[in-house]
Amino acid sequence: MKSIAIYLAAIGLMIHLTMGTMIGSEARLRKSDLTQADNVKSDIKAEIRFGRDLAARILASHPLLKDATIQRYVNLVGNSVAMNAGRPELKFHFGILESQEVNAFAVPGGYIFITSAALFRLKNEAELAGVLAHEIGHIVAKHMVNELKIRGRDESAMAGLSAIIGGSTASFRNAFDQALDQGLNILFQRGYKMEDELEADQIGTLLTAFSGYDPLGLKQFILRTKHFETPSTDVKSDHPPFIVRANAIDNTLKANGITAGNYLRGEKRFNEMLAD
Repeated sequence: MKSIAIYLAAIGLMIHLTMGTMIGSEARLRKSDLTQADNVKSDIKAEIRFGRDLAARILASHPLLKDATIQRYVNLVGNSVAMNAGRPELKFHFGILESQEVNAFAVPGGYIFITSAALFRLKNEAELAGVLAHEIGHIVAKHMVNELKIRGRDESAMAGLSAIIGGSTASFRNAFDQALDQGLNILFQRGYKMEDELEADQIGTLLTAFSGYDPLGLKQFILRTKHFETPSTDVKSDHPPFIVRANAIDNTLKANGITAGNYLRGEKRFNEMLAD
């Protein structure tokens, strides 16, 4: 919207300028638009590279569930939701981690993990879609990207992790590794901030409904587990109590005029896919 406003303002001034000035103004606008587009592309590349490396670190210590059928099923459900997320520049990947902890993780760049303990606590496909949609919400809102200031280009060397694309010096590598450590801390220790969790709940609930699944799936899972996405240690967390999250989901549905309807729950298919 900002670039459109600038362009319209320029048109208003052009009637008072010569043809030569008009050409010069248009050229400057085009250059500005191209620069902005390059920065956006660079930021996306930085997010994907960071997410890929962070996902690799997770998989190095948390093995995937050795069941190709269930892995494929979770990817099908996850991508059916992700296609409505408004981030077509990302290719989403979903994986099930072998773990007794009930949790799920959103990694920048489109990498999402759910633990086997969480998966087998779910009751139906709508709950699976809701949990995965919540994680997609973290990526849509760029919670970790914004907190750690993951950028492709930045004129200020002090502004977070700048210019990680193409960075090969020791200082860049050190900054990159520190950011990865911070990302792991967010996922496995501290947790996302309260406002981030609530926003991910909101985005996830709406994505679930837009994808045709029962939008109450996430709420039902939160109420049943009572500790979904809370840290597994005694580290102080900003996560909201489960009842606050459940009430916020109700408010989201009410505010958007979404009521109980002909939504998919998918108990039969879910149970068939996860049957021994």
